[in-house]
Parts: sequence; C-alpha cells; structure tokens
Amino acid sequence: MTLVAVLAAAAAAPLITTALKRWLNIPVVVMEMALGIIIGPAVLGFATSNYILSGLAAIGVWLLFYGAGYETDFGAVKDRMKIASGAWLICLALSITAGYIIALLLPATATSPFVSAVFIGGALVSTGLGTILPMMRDAHQIDTRVGKAVISSGVVGQFAPQIAIGVLVGMSSPVMNLGRHIIFFAGVGLLIWLADRYGMPAFGRRVQTATLDTGAQWGIIFQITLCCAIVLIGELLGVDRAIGAFAAGLLARHVLYRVETVEHKVIDRKMKAVAYGLFLPIFFINAGLTFDLRGLIAQPAAFALIPLFFIIKLIIRGIPGSATLVRPASWRERVSVSMLVGTGLAAVILMSNLGYEAGAISSTTRSALIGAAKLSVLIFPTVALNLANRDPRNRYVPDDENPSDETELTKIEVAQIPVAELPTVEIPVAPAAEMTASKDIPVLLTA
Repeated sequence: MTLVAVLAAAAAAPLITTALKRWLNIPVVVMEMALGIIIGPAVLGFATSNYILSGLAAIGVWLLFYGAGYETDFGAVKDRMKIASGAWLICLALSITAGYIIALLLPATATSPFVSAVFIGGALVSTGLGTILPMMRDAHQIDTRVGKAVISSGVVGQFAPQIAIGVLVGMSSPVMNLGRHIIFFAGVGLLIWLADRYGMPAFGRRVQTATLDTGAQWGIIFQITLCCAIVLIGELLGVDRAIGAFAAGLLARHVLYRVETVEHKVIDRKMKAVAYGLFLPIFFINAGLTFDLRGLIAQPAAFALIPLFFIIKLIIRGIPGSATLVRPASWRERVSVSMLVGTGLAAVILMSNLGYEAGAISSTTRSALIGAAKLSVLIFPTVALNLANRDPRNRYVPDDENPSDETELTKIEVAQIPVAELPTVEIPVAPAAEMTASKDIPVLLTA
C-alpha cells in the first residue's frame, strides 16, 4: 500500500505542476514533498516511511549528488573557486554563530548547543546545486555570467557543509577526521588523474557500445556500481555518503569523457531517467512522509522558525555567495545569484536528518529547516531566473550561434554515413555557346 501510494504521488506530481503552470510555477520537487505530506501520517495516513522507502531514498540522494558531481566542470569555474571558498567560509562562521544563538533559545537536546549550531548552520549554509541545475538549464542560464557564478558558489556549497560536519562532529577527533577526508580525496584525485590519462579501458568501451540498446545496459549499471563503490569506500573512511557520491560523479565524468558524443548523450539521458524517473521522486516524497507537520502546528514558536530560517539562509548564504560574480555586475545579476545560491533542499534534508539522528536538533527544528528549504525552492529560482533572463549581460546564445544537441547529433550522424551512400545531385550546366551569348554574365573562354 505504501509503495503504491508513493509511486502514485510521484506520477501525479508532474501532472499537477504542469496543470498549475499557467497560474503558479511550482518546482516538481516541492510538489513531490507536498504530496508526501498529504499522503503521509500528518494528513491522510495512506503511507508511512519504512526501511524499504528509506533505502530507495538513500539511493536517490546518492544519485542526486552523483549527478551534481558529474555535471560539474571545474575547468569552467576554476578561476572563481578561491573566491567561492573564501565566501563560503565567511558564510559558515556566520551561520554557526546564528545557529548557536538559535540553539540557546530552543529546548535542550542530547548534545551541546555548539553541536546543534553546527548542524543548523550546516543546513543554512548549503546550496542545492543538484536541485537548481535543471531549472537553470531550462532557463538557458548555465553558460551565462549568472550561471557560472552560481555554479562556482554551488560546487562549494553542495558538499563543503558535509565535510565540515564530518570533520567537526565525526566519529573521532577533528584532526583524525580531517586526515580521513584528505586520504579519501587524495585517492579520488589519483583515480581522476588515471582516468584523464587512460580513460575507460577499451574492452569496457566495446561492451558499453554493444549493450547500449540491449537488456544488459552495461554503461548504466557501471555508473551506478561506481557510485555505490565510492560511497562505500568513503563511508569506511568516515566520509559522508553524499560526499562520496559527489566524488564518484566527478570521477565518472573523467572516465567517460572519451566516449563518442552520440553514445555519451544517450547514456546521460538514460542515467537521468533512472535517477529522476524513480529514485529522486521517492527521496523527496519520503521527506514529505517524515515531515513533522503536526509538531509544527502544535508549537507556534517552532512554526515561526520557518520564515526565520528562510530569511537567514538568504542573508547569510545567498548574499556572500554572489561574490563570485565577475565585476562590474548589475543589481539583477547580484539578486539572481544571491537567490540561487541561497536555494537548497536536498542538502538541507540530508543535514537536518543527520542532526536529528545525532540528537542535536529536535523533530520540529528539523521540519522547520526543511520547510524553509521548500520555501526557498518555491520562490528563489523563479524570481532569480526571470531577473537573469531580463538582464542584457546574460543574453542566451541562440540556436543558430550555439547549435542544440539535436543539431550536433544530426551533424555527427551525417558525418558517419559512408560517402558511397550519400545521394548524388546532378547540376545542369548550360552549353558554352549559350553562356557566351548571355549579356548578364560575361564569360571568358580560353583554349
């Protein structure tokens, strides 16, 4: 019953958002969470979270961070990474300070106020790059000034909070935790170097090509296995699973970059179908099932945390995150980048759940953080992308200047046709006498 209700909600979410698009542009992930709340224990009681849904949701969040790592091109934003990292450290200090003040005002938890502040601050200082990238792509804001600034800040804001929490409140001392993370990233860096040098082994490329349209689908299962393997290795070293998934996506990008363009695009689309067609909807609906709506309603003070977290996230994370903009920048660009960098959902859900499981934050505080994150996804991207598209500095290159995927595919497919199979075209040529007789086109005849 629970699984059927969850799948029905996943199927209904795109239908509802499409039907409402004329009046209200609601991101599908927000609708999935809303439907999870409606069918969950807080409203209708059709479904409750269980270990099966939790397992599928875990795979969903891995694939979300894997996709974010896979689509991150460090070469395009490396010149802004130092600024993005410095701005994020300022955001982290501000968010932990704000979280500590809030933790002192909340009921006591099983941990110290500082630990609570780390989890609250980590959620507030995160950026949902995996959530906003599809919206930016649809709005043609990936390769613009705003897009590059958001990706620069978002790369750091996507996985740096998990690293900070893993180091500060991990299984052992901060120094030991930092060492574990350094070993993990050094190992991943070595694998990326090897992938850049050698790419996927020739036998693997042949199998991937041979099974592209068969039941084996080796290229898809290879990526999922790679993701799970890196996640497992990271977990053994005390590295958060989301960080491992992000690192796996970075590695896969370098492993597959030598694959033929057409085949590469087909595999990418199939991976998106697996992630966005099944696992990610289950993740967001399961987050709705565990949303403590009754607790928030029963405690007005806790409910008031939603707008507070919403405002703090924009001020503390969004505004400093706009430092990655190339100057001079217009006010539209700054507002757009601030709102997009201040948007976060999946990372907030993950951080809130970790804090709740560690006893650092209460169920209502977790729900308030998630509620503020839902509000940010509902409002910030729509306003920001509309402003960015109206700014002449962020003009999108049209299709005739920047060919679409379909145009590129057509060119590649035509280029692969043997010359013997190309159609011949006969061009009629007028006799020389008629050409010389023409008064419009002078022709010089030579022996």
